[in-house]
Parts: sequence; C-alpha cells; structure tokens
Amino acid sequence: MRFTHTTDDSIHATNITTIKNEYTETELLKKKMKQDIDKKTKRRMFTLVAIGALVLIPMGKQVVDNVTEIQAMDSKIETAKAEKKELAAENQNLEVTVGLLQDDDYIAKLARSRYYLSKSGEIIFSLPEDNSSRTAEE
Repeated sequence: MRFTHTTDDSIHATNITTIKNEYTETELLKKKMKQDIDKKTKRRMFTLVAIGALVLIPMGKQVVDNVTEIQAMDSKIETAKAEKKELAAENQNLEVTVGLLQDDDYIAKLARSRYYLSKSGEIIFSLPEDNSSRTAEE
C-alpha cells in the first residue's frame, strides 16, 4: 500500500477508494465550510489589524511629536527662568546705581575720582597706584 500526501492534509492510499455516501458528503461539506469561514475570519482580522495600524500609527507619531515639543518647551522655559533670574539681579544692581546717582555727595566723589575735578582750593595729586587701578577698571 502506497500513501501520498495531498494539499488538504488528508492521507489517501492509491488503491483505496472513498465511500461516496451522504455522511461523507456532509462531512466534506462541513470541512469546506469551516475552511471558508476560517479564510474569511483571517481576512477580517487582517483587515481590522491593517485599519487599526493605519489609525494608530499616525496617532502614535503625533504623540511622539507632542512629547518632543513638550520637552523642547520645557528646556526653553528653564532657559527663560535662568535669564529672568540674571536680569533680575542686573536690574537690582542698576536700581542701586540709580539710587547712588541721585545722591549729590556720591556724584561729587565720583567726579573727583574719575575726572579729577576738585572743589575750590583743593589740590589733586595723582599717584601711580591710582592710575593702575583706573586702567584695570577700564
């Protein structure tokens, strides 16, 4: 007896014939219907997965883009906060300077030290260490 393997996964002997009756016909029909249903189910599942992927992939990309944009905005916020802190310190220094410049005694002292202005009857002597510190300031 020689057996061969066919595509419908059944083993047939070459010298054996199948019985053609109502039961075998019904069973073959049931098997064929089950295979058709399985094919349709697989097609539906593939279609659903494909549609799901077509919907979810762009949404996922948008989420990734939004997360990236949020991180960029967070870094910009941190930079702006640091700059604000620096500018607040500079503003405070400038306010102190403005307060000093409104004091007449400070202005007179500043004019004497930088521009060698003097009160009447005063004599100004320029020392070498005064010139070196002034050069360093400039």
